[in-house]
Amino acid sequence: MGTHARERGTAETASYFDPGDRWVPVDRRWFGMDRRTLLPALVVLALAFLQGVLLPRLDAALADDDVTVAGDVIALDGGITFPAEPGWALVDGERAADEPSGRGYPTVAVLARRGIRFTVQTGTFDGDANALLDQIERTDAALSGGHGLTATGDPAPITTTGGVTGISTRFAAAQRDGVLAAFVFEGTGVEIVAVGPARPDRDILTDVGAMIAGLGRTGERDA
Repeated sequence: MGTHARERGTAETASYFDPGDRWVPVDRRWFGMDRRTLLPALVVLALAFLQGVLLPRLDAALADDDVTVAGDVIALDGGITFPAEPGWALVDGERAADEPSGRGYPTVAVLARRGIRFTVQTGTFDGDANALLDQIERTDAALSGGHGLTATGDPAPITTTGGVTGISTRFAAAQRDGVLAAFVFEGTGVEIVAVGPARPDRDILTDVGAMIAGLGRTGERDA
């Protein structure tokens, strides 16, 4: 995905991020569709139709089924949690208050609102946040044949309210924009992707920022 340079020691890390069998590359997270099989022109048309028609209808359909309320906390495998802002559709994932019996929390959580999809993925990782972001980008580029999302700026540090520092970058593709962030909590890597229309509403951006800032680990807010 990204084209910006990193320090040699970071880019050549041997650390390995293993989110499990459910991980899907960033540019292929639109209803499971593999963009490598589509012609560039069809990709542009499909994304425009998806953002303008399908995602708003999906949000509306989900709105009556499972909508987050104030105080909801989403929990993932590895003890990772984040606060869900009110009014988002919980497409995939579990609230901390609804612990799955005998099977643990999932590795993926997806929330949606007004055409924005906010995805959090966890997996084992023994490097730092810079190494994780670099690996995510290199893996995405390899799997997409070099046609993945393109970074629009250099990575920048981002710190949660609990004091954990990660790394984030903006990215863009045909008619969409987003943020990719990476954090590491003592052996657990966290990938966050927020993607949607190129000019989202200001309140949506505020929600996304609040959910990222609230990321933490159960009992280890200062990890």
